Amino acid sequence: MSNQYLPGDEAGGDEPATVRALGELAGSVETGTVPYDRLVAGGRRRLRRRRLLTAGVAAALVAGIAGGTAVLGERGRQAVSTVVAASATDVAVPGSAGGTATPKAPGARDPFNPTRVKVGEGTANGHAWEAWAALWPTSPTKEDALKQEQLIRAERYAANPDVKPVDQHDAESNWDPGIDRVNYYYTVDGKRQVDDSLHAVSAAGRFPGAVGGASLGLKHPSGIPPVVIEGVRPEVAKVVIDWKTGGTTEAVPVAVGDSPFRYYGVLAKPGTDAARVTQLAADGSVVSSTDGWLRTS
Repeated sequence: MSNQYLPGDEAGGDEPATVRALGELAGSVETGTVPYDRLVAGGRRRLRRRRLLTAGVAAALVAGIAGGTAVLGERGRQAVSTVVAASATDVAVPGSAGGTATPKAPGARDPFNPTRVKVGEGTANGHAWEAWAALWPTSPTKEDALKQEQLIRAERYAANPDVKPVDQHDAESNWDPGIDRVNYYYTVDGKRQVDDSLHAVSAAGRFPGAVGGASLGLKHPSGIPPVVIEGVRPEVAKVVIDWKTGGTTEAVPVAVGDSPFRYYGVLAKPGTDAARVTQLAADGSVVSSTDGWLRTS
């Protein structure tokens, strides 16, 4: 049970990224004898990377066995009209197998110690909820990729025993020096919930691809509406969600480590979908506006 939000599905789709990729391939061809083998191998790597990043959630691993997860979409039961102020600092993680994130020096990128940021919080039906984004910097080598995958899996497994094991082949196949991983999850009354979502995102200074999001907890037993977490471009200073049944929800995206994106978390308005989601720059100008992805009912 899931709805997907793929940034590449918007106007223009994957075509601009494909054109850029082909342009880079053409520019990489040396004069003289055609390096056929290297061109094919390089092209496959580049196109795989572009496809991964423009899809945003092509590498998303959604754990929605009990609660139900949508990437992106939401559903719920209690009206919401709030401004969500997120915390842009490393903080303790209640109920997480990873414990507390260790503060890092500026510029430090530790593939085995993620940067965790609370990107939204609030209360609903007498329960406190928190939305989190954990950024795992890409491993420097393929050999380290398996260790990172095992650490990520251990955290997810602590909340959801149905998360599958990882092996060396899968870890090396998914490894890319230009791609970080970000894990979206949420807590209720301090306990990490079953639903989460793992996304591939551009690393700092790399190809500026796209990042998606997820709606977590479509059928939470407490009746709490789903929690939506999304990554947006760094120029987005505020997100405004207008609901079909009236009312709005606003959120302020925050930084997570050195990720080139910003992240926010909101609670869905129960029983309805979004009529429009508008992303605004700091000066109030519209960065983007869409009515296509936020579905909860």
